[in-house]
Amino acid sequence: MAGTYTPRPEIAALVENVNKAAAGYEAAAEGDVHVARRNLQLEARKLLYSLEEPNSEVWPRIFQVNVSAAVEIVSDLELWEKFEGGGEVSITEMVELTKADEIIIIRIFRQLVAANLFIESPGPSFRLTSLGKPYLHPDHRAFNNFMFFDIIPAIMAMPRTLAEHQYKAPTKETGTPYKWAHGEELWTWLGSHPDRGVIMVAGMRSHNPMDAYPWGIELAKLDLDDDDVAIVDVAGGQGHIMDGIRKENPRMKGRFIVQDLPSTFDVVPSPPDRVEFMVYDIFTPQPAKDAYIYHYRHIFHNWSDGDCTTILGQIVPLLKTQPKSKLLLVDVVLPNSNATMQQAIMDITMFPMGGMERNESQWKELLAKSGLGIKKIWRGSEPEACIECQLL
Repeated sequence: MAGTYTPRPEIAALVENVNKAAAGYEAAAEGDVHVARRNLQLEARKLLYSLEEPNSEVWPRIFQVNVSAAVEIVSDLELWEKFEGGGEVSITEMVELTKADEIIIIRIFRQLVAANLFIESPGPSFRLTSLGKPYLHPDHRAFNNFMFFDIIPAIMAMPRTLAEHQYKAPTKETGTPYKWAHGEELWTWLGSHPDRGVIMVAGMRSHNPMDAYPWGIELAKLDLDDDDVAIVDVAGGQGHIMDGIRKENPRMKGRFIVQDLPSTFDVVPSPPDRVEFMVYDIFTPQPAKDAYIYHYRHIFHNWSDGDCTTILGQIVPLLKTQPKSKLLLVDVVLPNSNATMQQAIMDITMFPMGGMERNESQWKELLAKSGLGIKKIWRGSEPEACIECQLL
C-alpha cells in the first residue's frame, strides 16, 4: 500500500514557518517568551509530521488512545469517504450527514487536527493531510479497529496480569497474556468470532507489502516452469502478498501457494488469480515439497522462542533435503539498542499474543536452536526486514 508523502513545496513552506517562528522566539520580549516557544514547538512538530511515511505512522498513532478512539468514531460515522479527492468538509455538512451533535464533531476533529490528520480552515471545515490520507483505505481503518478493541485492552491489563504472574514471561503452559486478561487465547477468540477474524485479516493487509525482498529480481534468477512450486507463503492469510507479487511480475512462471487455517479461507469466495490455497497448520509437518521459497511474513513475532522452534522444526527437515529451497522470514529486526518509539510499540504490541519483536542477536540465537543462521538481511521501507536463512 503506497504512501503519499507531503509534497516538497509544502515541506519548504513548513521549513520557512519554522525559521519565522525561531526568529520570533529569538526576538520575543520576556513576557511573550512562552507564547513564542509554543509557536516554535507547533511549527517544528508540523515539519516533523510532514516528513513521516504516512502508512507507517498508522501503527504508533493507535497507541495515542485518544487519537485511535477519534479515528474509530469517524469510521462509525462513515465520514472518511467524504474526504475523498482532497476536498474540504464543513462541520455543518458533517452534522447534517450524521445527525450527531455539533459539539461531538467539534471535539473529535479538534483531536484529529492536533494529531495532524486534518487541517482546519475557517468555517470551520477540514481537509486531510498526507498523514490522514491512509485512513481513506478501509484496511487501515480495520487495523485501527482490531488493535483498539482486541489488543489494546490486553496491554492495558499488563500491570495487573504481570503482577499476578510474578513478572514471569509467558510460556506454553501459562498461556498468553491475552488469555491472562480475558480467559481465552486471542487465536481461539478470533476463531469463534469470525467477524473479528475478518477485521484482523483486513488490518494485516494495511502494512506496506513485499518491498524488503526484491521479488522480481530474485525470482527472475530461477529457471521456473509452470508446474514448479515457486513460493509457499506459510500462514499467508488470504493471499494478498502473493497476489501483489503476481501483479508486479505478471509473466513470472511457477505456482504460488498460500497456506493457512480453514477459517481464514472460508470468508473469501476464492483465492486471487494464479494463487492456490492449501489448508495447513504451522505446528505440523510441511506438506508442500520442493518449493524454491518458503515465506513466513509477520508470523514469528506472534510466538515465543519455544513455539518458533517448533514451527521451524516443521520446515528445517525439508531444507536439508532440498538444497534449492530458501527460507525467508519477514519480520521486524530491532536494533540491539536505542529502538525507536515505533519499534518499541511494535514489540510491546506482540506481548498479549505471547510473541515479541527481536533484535539481530535474538534472531541469531533463535535460529541457531534449529540449526539455522542468517545468510542476509534484506531491509525495506518499513521497520521490518526479510531474513534469508541458511543451514549451519
